[in-house]
Amino acid sequence: MNGRKFLIFFFTFLLCKDLQSQDSKRNNIWTVGYSPPVIYDFNSLFTIDTFSKIGPGLTFGTSNISDTNGHLLFFCNGFYIYDKAGWPIGYPDDNYDSINCPLGLKFRDYYAGDGFWDQMSLILPKKENSYYVFTAGMSDIAYDEWKKPNPPYDFRFDVLSYHIVDMDVNEGEGKIIEKNNILMKDARLSHNRMSAVRHANGRDWWLIKPHQTDQTYYVFLVKPDTIEGPIIRQCNFSMDSITKYAGTYGIEGQCAFSPDGNWFASTEAAYKGVFIYKFDRCTGTFTDYHFFKQQFFDTTTYDWSIGTCFSPNNKLVYLITGANIYQYELADTTLNSTIHISGPDTVMVYFPSYCLSYLASNDKLYIGNGNGTQNGMSYIDKPNERGVSCNFVPKGVRQPFTNLAVPPNLPFYGLGKLEGSPCDTIKPSIPINTAIKIYPNPASDHFTIELPSSAKKVQAIIYNMLGEVVLSQTREEIKDNKVELSVKHLASGLYGLRVNADGERFVSKFVKE
Repeated sequence: MNGRKFLIFFFTFLLCKDLQSQDSKRNNIWTVGYSPPVIYDFNSLFTIDTFSKIGPGLTFGTSNISDTNGHLLFFCNGFYIYDKAGWPIGYPDDNYDSINCPLGLKFRDYYAGDGFWDQMSLILPKKENSYYVFTAGMSDIAYDEWKKPNPPYDFRFDVLSYHIVDMDVNEGEGKIIEKNNILMKDARLSHNRMSAVRHANGRDWWLIKPHQTDQTYYVFLVKPDTIEGPIIRQCNFSMDSITKYAGTYGIEGQCAFSPDGNWFASTEAAYKGVFIYKFDRCTGTFTDYHFFKQQFFDTTTYDWSIGTCFSPNNKLVYLITGANIYQYELADTTLNSTIHISGPDTVMVYFPSYCLSYLASNDKLYIGNGNGTQNGMSYIDKPNERGVSCNFVPKGVRQPFTNLAVPPNLPFYGLGKLEGSPCDTIKPSIPINTAIKIYPNPASDHFTIELPSSAKKVQAIIYNMLGEVVLSQTREEIKDNKVELSVKHLASGLYGLRVNADGERFVSKFVKE
């Protein structure tokens, strides 16, 4: 490898690594709780704060996203999108309205705008500073069928839609620029369970939405400018030894990817246990792996299989039922794999039941409350440890502000591309000419660009590790082949620099202190 190619490779390597590191900070804020919600802040030491008593109630369908510095951007409860202060985006303008209602408002009105169902919403980066918000819901036709005076009971989600939020408008508070775009309708979708994982190319996403009752998954390829799908993935578990409990209709449940994106887990009340699949991030395909059974079922506590989550090291999977917590080792598919971690953490009259579970950026696994009547939340302190040494801490998170329900639905935003994979086809467009000097580097208030030759017009573009332009300036008076730029307003971190000088292009990087 010659020197020039090495420099390009080295810069590309640093760029991708820093992008992954900054993107992971999008997971560092959680919005949790009911009237008002609170903020779980994982940016440094774990802290809890309120929304100044104005926030809405958040139950089971919530999601949120932060910027690459770990600051909350906005959150969604399944029917409304709220800004970082807890006000509906668009309020009080005429753009203030609910989402997730492309085919009628009856379902929203019935639940008074509360996204009551597990994993009802999900947020994914789109491009630059815009974002997709995905929601699942019910048309008025499906609502009327559900509310018919005579049986059969038929509760089904039949609509999957998406909305777009642009955070570069409204003085950084954001605006919903598109809403209620339909991806699926007249469908039979799970009224729980929706997740996503980064494509192996490091840019796109795979969005997963399950069928209501079958082991069928609708897969969408989410790109910056388009969404492709659904691709139908029919899984082929042998169901002979898996008992299906009649009458549950897919109620409860969660789906989740492992931190490395190579495993996918799914639970639902109809089956007592957790389905595990291998997942191909290149093709978006599932391979059946194993069904880990729930050890026992307590009929007095609605002990459905509800939540599931992987350990940070991708070796263990947890099953969270209404009253019990189990741990399984992925490499061990025998009965010995089952370890019972905990039952109810208090006497039943005070026990709110366990619910959805999520892995936080501090590598602890937090377990929500099924009825949200507690101001405490349990967690597993060391989820990589096998057996009870994982250290289950009942109601270890306590605060006086609100009743806690479940953590928000967040994918692992910091998961990068799969190096060397067949679909690693998106390469950074980096010019090969790096013959410029920049100093001082690191820079605090300003730095100087020194060109290798004279130029009459110079355009300097600075972009962050997401490829977002944070500064662009054009100079037409160049003295001594030098251009000075002020970077006083930039946040600390690594930045890319592109310089266009009389048709010649240069690239470099610098660190802002």
